[in-house]
Amino acid sequence: MVMKDDFAIYNETKFDIKPYQTDFMAIFQKIKTISNITDPLELSLIIVDAKEQLALNQKYRQKDYVADVITFALEEENSVDLLQLTGLRSLGDVFICYEKALEQAQTYNHSARREFAFLFTHGMLHILGYDHQTPAEEETMFNLQRKVLNDLQIHRIPIE
Repeated sequence: MVMKDDFAIYNETKFDIKPYQTDFMAIFQKIKTISNITDPLELSLIIVDAKEQLALNQKYRQKDYVADVITFALEEENSVDLLQLTGLRSLGDVFICYEKALEQAQTYNHSARREFAFLFTHGMLHILGYDHQTPAEEETMFNLQRKVLNDLQIHRIPIE
């Protein structure tokens, strides 16, 4: 039996995320492709409000601010056992704060579509182990982000 990806998008807000779902699916597939991932993946994207994002950041990261994106990676040394057991590579969860995304789209003078796509790309790459703690890591991760978004033609076009 061939296992399929289990990519779930949950919206815990009143904000309408339907216009962005196609982009989220395309980004998920593009990252799998450029990362040469052939295993079926399990990943959740959860859209939350600022209050929930602040609570998550305080509880799990001991940070007292509303983050734009927070990731919780599930993969560890035992992930091979989990893959054999379930047939899926369970990556974890990406939480995006919709208010922060809209605010940043305005701040950076680009579309909400671009900001949501950027945040999801950034979060998924974090879940896959990419980081930006050193200049070399940052260059690698940010180049991948640019490639994903450029390949999908989700550009940083200024809003008039």
